[in-house]
Amino acid sequence: MSSSSLWTPSSLTYVPPENPSPKVQTTLAFVEARNVWFSRVASASGVEQMMSLFDDNLEHRILPQSLGRPVLNKNQYREYVQGLLHYIRDYKLSIHEVIESNDDSITMHASSAGMSVSGARFTDEYIFILHFTSSDTTEELPKITSVKEFVDSKVTAEFFQEERRRAKLKEQRRHC
Repeated sequence: MSSSSLWTPSSLTYVPPENPSPKVQTTLAFVEARNVWFSRVASASGVEQMMSLFDDNLEHRILPQSLGRPVLNKNQYREYVQGLLHYIRDYKLSIHEVIESNDDSITMHASSAGMSVSGARFTDEYIFILHFTSSDTTEELPKITSVKEFVDSKVTAEFFQEERRRAKLKEQRRHC
């Protein structure tokens, strides 16, 4: 197989249906809010925009378990995201596929591209499994009660380890 015929995540594009279900609408709002996180102008509002999509009893997991990440509640996840803002200055999450189940969940394949505050480029790939509350009214979108965020563990671990090293070097140079 030639390298030009290899599949890459960026070769996929998700096109939402004309009349997306309430769960798909919430999923699209979740992606849009994540894309606003790292905009210098709108980072705080993007985080709060995303938090408004979550049920108060949110459980967020970053998987696989081998990464050793704890389960986070809504407030802990907000703090985690705000911590990410210290490492990343540009970020774009792209959806490749959304699978809506007959129950209360959506599975989404996505990838991201971005840049750290040190200028290092990064990419990641995800599978999100989102679970939802049921809406009390047709005007209200369902809230996300659970996020299972599978990341490319090798890329994620290497990126943050290297970014912490760069930040430490920068700090050491500042004190010299």
